[in-house]
Amino acid sequence: MKKAVTIILAAGILMLSPITSGTVFAQVIHEKVTVTPTRTLTAGEKSIISSSAVKVLRHIAQARADIHEKDLNHARGELRQALTLIDIIRATLPTAKVKDHIWVAKKHLSYEDTESVIPDLVPIYASLDEIADIVPVSKAREHINKAREHLKKGNKKGAKKELNLADESLIFSEVDLPLSYTETHITDAQGFLAKKEPRKAAEALKAAEDGVQFVDVDIQSPMTQARRSLWKATKHYLTGDMTATKKDLEDAKSALRKAGSTVDTKTKVKVKGLLKDVDAIEGEVDKGAKETGRDLKGLYERAKDLSLETMDLFESGRKN
Repeated sequence: MKKAVTIILAAGILMLSPITSGTVFAQVIHEKVTVTPTRTLTAGEKSIISSSAVKVLRHIAQARADIHEKDLNHARGELRQALTLIDIIRATLPTAKVKDHIWVAKKHLSYEDTESVIPDLVPIYASLDEIADIVPVSKAREHINKAREHLKKGNKKGAKKELNLADESLIFSEVDLPLSYTETHITDAQGFLAKKEPRKAAEALKAAEDGVQFVDVDIQSPMTQARRSLWKATKHYLTGDMTATKKDLEDAKSALRKAGSTVDTKTKVKVKGLLKDVDAIEGEVDKGAKETGRDLKGLYERAKDLSLETMDLFESGRKN
């Protein structure tokens, strides 16, 4: 994997990037984003996100058909509905609550004195604690701490800047980035339709489809589940929680077995090899050796590469 950059830079690259294929997009996600949620979404959350993503896909596909039939007005309506569904998906993400609290603090800052806004930080800190095991929150805490110092000094501009940075740092990478990618291209398509440029709008919507397909497939993928479980195993091993580490490895093996039945022959060989090595490392966990922690991280990196390969296969199959 290439040397990673920060989450914020990755998001910026995606937001500013030209229209790309789903495969290239998958590479951007997996190469630029280094942090991973330490637990999976609940079944209910996955269901809402997946079903909403499919509905977004339907609205985009209908808009493309409308453009082909030169019914630009109907296409605009479909895109408005797609963006509404994207908002619904965002409201389901674990970061939604804390982002709402940050929004309230920023809104209060627009018409109240800085001293009155300081209490707004209390629910922000509490919400960060709630999601600390789901998404990385250390950067957000740093920015909230700086915002508090600015508020104490009466510096509204500085406080607002730090609140914005805190909000931007809270990214549930499995969904937020491809969702932003999708939303950007839908918005671009709306702009092209407004300027009576249907061809460019259709191209933007093709890119948007790739992004929303990534959301729907990656969140359900057994390889994604295996990757998350191996990340959790690495984290738990480093904190000395061997019981949790073993459970994570069992979860990873279960996901890898499922993945082995959904990939091509070449990738299946790699999945089986990874499964064999996960089996082998289980016997080393209780010894607590430093090398085992390094080996666990290596297994996670291999799972991450395989996760990307399965996305490549999906994208190739969708185009054929």
